[in-house]
Amino acid sequence: MALLHQLEELAQNIAAFGKREPVPFAFSVAGLDHPHIYSMTQGLLDAGAQLVHIYDKNIDQSQAFADKFRTGEVVSELSHILHSEVELVATSIVPSERCDLGIQVLEHDKHFLSAKAPFTTMDQLLAAKEAVRRTGKKWAVFYSERLAVEAALLADEIVQQGLIGELFQLTGSGPHRLQADTRPDWFFDLSKNGGILCDIGSHQIEQLLHYSRTSEAKVLHSKVANYAHPQYGEWQDFGDATLVTDTGISQYFRVDWFTPAGLRVWGDGRTVLHGTNGFVELRKYTDVARSAEGEHLYIVTDHEEFYFPVKGKVGMPYFSQLMDDCVDGTEVAMSQEHTFRAAALAIQAQERAISLTKAGEKR
Repeated sequence: MALLHQLEELAQNIAAFGKREPVPFAFSVAGLDHPHIYSMTQGLLDAGAQLVHIYDKNIDQSQAFADKFRTGEVVSELSHILHSEVELVATSIVPSERCDLGIQVLEHDKHFLSAKAPFTTMDQLLAAKEAVRRTGKKWAVFYSERLAVEAALLADEIVQQGLIGELFQLTGSGPHRLQADTRPDWFFDLSKNGGILCDIGSHQIEQLLHYSRTSEAKVLHSKVANYAHPQYGEWQDFGDATLVTDTGISQYFRVDWFTPAGLRVWGDGRTVLHGTNGFVELRKYTDVARSAEGEHLYIVTDHEEFYFPVKGKVGMPYFSQLMDDCVDGTEVAMSQEHTFRAAALAIQAQERAISLTKAGEKR
């Protein structure tokens, strides 16, 4: 049972590292178009931050958000937030609008936290980099499929401690449930959502860079398709990509909008980390036909195979770390280089993708 004790100790260390002495930290939210803003806000509140203002072009949506969290003042103009004294502004506005909003936020001496995907074009990314250089403020992105998954955080420690030898490949899948009738019009507009690889594929690419501890990687091949939703034209319901880092660690991932109605959660997201002396499999959100809860970690080494349920053992230190980074000027939560490089590779994968009408045929 040596492995069990190692895993428990690693989990405890991560949990302890995430603890933060409460200090004043005020934030506002601006742009509520994607529901990721709910988990982002909850994470900041749980870490001890104070929600000051809530803004969205749809005042009813702002009020519903305020009713949900029972805190924060609904304001009718973005200027109320930009000219306030908050440290950070969080958003899940339409993806194509996130860059312009972020530049405004930074130019008003505030840090910026965006849902993924932070950009839909390379020009936007370059403009954001210039804004960060000019203002010295942080442009953070909440890549939730790693940062908000306890099993993913524990897996990182397993890799860094060498429990599966040298990491040489990642494989990942990010299926999502479409629920088309609940989606706004912008969701199906490529000019606004950036495409499937730019959007949900960005989670997978961020994980490659993090687990491999590198900022250098290239896209070898990528594909996108609209297999089953012709009513949405060029919108994509499937995508995959192969990447490799400058250190020779490869990745293959696939993402789609085909989660069947019979699954009890929105998607069976998985990551497998392959090492020279073992592997780790993460079943992040469910264990099909066994558990509707998430946070399942399976590990196989040269000595044993083991299942370790991670839920409630690690926590989510990202938001505490981000707040400290904003106050102290550090880069513990995520470096700016890493944040932007993950976004750049996702855009490259999208731009270079072969488009398919059906398997084996180019559109």
